[in-house]
Amino acid sequence: MKNHVIVGSRLLQTNKKWSHLKQSQRMWIIDVTKKEVAAYISEHGHLPGKSGRRNILDKVHDRILEREIWLPYGEIKIHVCKFIASAVRKYVNREEDNEANQKPANIQ
Repeated sequence: MKNHVIVGSRLLQTNKKWSHLKQSQRMWIIDVTKKEVAAYISEHGHLPGKSGRRNILDKVHDRILEREIWLPYGEIKIHVCKFIASAVRKYVNREEDNEANQKPANIQ
């Protein structure tokens, strides 16, 4: 029991990894991350920088704790930051595609 702690009436594993989560829990965390990134961009009008990513990470962490999914903050930081970067890249690529489609073609 060196890797477990009793919190209230629950026994928690202190060295839990991302791979120990159920697939549904992982997908929920990814969806929450995407929604938080979209909310940040719509609220601030620009892509998140270093402090913006930290804010998104904190919001996602709070929502994970509300859902009572126990995972160390370091594990959340590693994996959620990857999803934030991925969501930002997808957003930038989508915006570039929209701009390319809106430009009129010069037909001669």
